[in-house]
Amino acid sequence: MGAQPPDQVGQLSPDGMWRWDGQRWAPVGQPGQAIQYPPPRSRRWIWWVAGGCALLLVIAIVGGAVGIVSLVRSLQSGGLTCLPADFPQYPGATVAREYTYVGSGTAPGDSHECQESLDSNDDASTITAYYTSHLNSDDWKITGTDTANDEIRFSRVSRPLTVGVIDILGRGQHAVIEIKLDS
Repeated sequence: MGAQPPDQVGQLSPDGMWRWDGQRWAPVGQPGQAIQYPPPRSRRWIWWVAGGCALLLVIAIVGGAVGIVSLVRSLQSGGLTCLPADFPQYPGATVAREYTYVGSGTAPGDSHECQESLDSNDDASTITAYYTSHLNSDDWKITGTDTANDEIRFSRVSRPLTVGVIDILGRGQHAVIEIKLDS
């Protein structure tokens, strides 16, 4: 080869058989020799992306199922009720029906009516005893009772126009608690 190195990396020798790589002359290859391409890239990344998407889908389905179960349990236990948060909730009772009315047609001075029906596996006397003790504390007071019909009338101490009635319908060891609150 020539005695002096070329000026540029990649420059071909005059005979075209050698290429300068910056430090030495390297053979270019034989004429007619097939061009070698780099090996194809691995496609494992596709599997990683697909696996990640599948994992996110499973997490979304599980999260949605947990959310729905939590919402249903909350509804059954009275967690999303039209009754005020400080109103005594009978333990173990499940919400069977709820009705909320806002507007005219409620008790005088009120604009909101809440009706809630609860199911309990306790008898009527146990439920009556619970509400008798819990509605005579905090911001609630009993204004009247009808023991023959298992009915309790009550009002809110801080706002006397907020009134209501609880009817306890005993059916052996099972009872239905009907609550009506005007506020």
